[in-house]
Amino acid sequence: MGNRTNAENWAARERLRAIERAAWWRGWVKRKDLALLFGVSMAQASSDLQKYQELNPGALVYQMSRKRYEGTEAMACLLHEPKLGEGLSAFLGGDARLAGTVLGTADGGADRVALISLPLRSGKPAVERAVVLAVLEGKRMRIKYWGVARGCSEWRWVAPLAFGHDGYRWHVRAWCFEREGFRDFVLSRMEFAQWPLPLNGAIPEDKDWNEMVEVKVRASGRLDASARRAIEMDYGIRKNGVLRIPVRKAMEGYLLDHLRIAREDGALPTHFERA
Repeated sequence: MGNRTNAENWAARERLRAIERAAWWRGWVKRKDLALLFGVSMAQASSDLQKYQELNPGALVYQMSRKRYEGTEAMACLLHEPKLGEGLSAFLGGDARLAGTVLGTADGGADRVALISLPLRSGKPAVERAVVLAVLEGKRMRIKYWGVARGCSEWRWVAPLAFGHDGYRWHVRAWCFEREGFRDFVLSRMEFAQWPLPLNGAIPEDKDWNEMVEVKVRASGRLDASARRAIEMDYGIRKNGVLRIPVRKAMEGYLLDHLRIAREDGALPTHFERA
């Protein structure tokens, strides 16, 4: 009775998820590997495998010749949502916690996964700290900011309100007192930020930040039918060939840039167009 697996127990649930991930991505799992990874007895590992089979009938089959449980072709995941990145990290990417077991990295796995390392775009810790505090406390601050268009730095009084990430870098959404409008200030371009001070009066509502819009796009009509189908499969577009993406209005331009959709003021090569 002491080795019975309680699927509601957190530790047992983690072991059951590990069984499922290994069977789904690696294709098989053995008792000894489960015992080694979680530090449980062989009897407990057997109980865990039995419990998983009870929870997900038909997902595993025991291969006597290999002395292991293998995931079937018809297996469906019950305890986690399969994500390719997680599977590659655990079984081909060299996850240190899983390395050396069949629940983890395969031999030579690190040589079969490559990522592009983009240049890091980060701000100074002291600047980032001051900006975060200004957002949390609703304060104003003076920053020394480098603008690309101007080619020089200038001091600005701003009231930071929120943070946005465009997929490459962080910026702070702030009221600019000099420009009398809301602007996006890239954190890595802030050379200096003075300590936040109390606001002198209220600032306007940032309507573009507060408003959510739905961007609707479809595969470009300039592509032939086969190419459009490829794009639709790539992005999981199913209904009427239209992809609907909710986004803050203030972040809409960044989304269009990522999808390579031309804004009104320019043209970009694109696979999409407005729906």
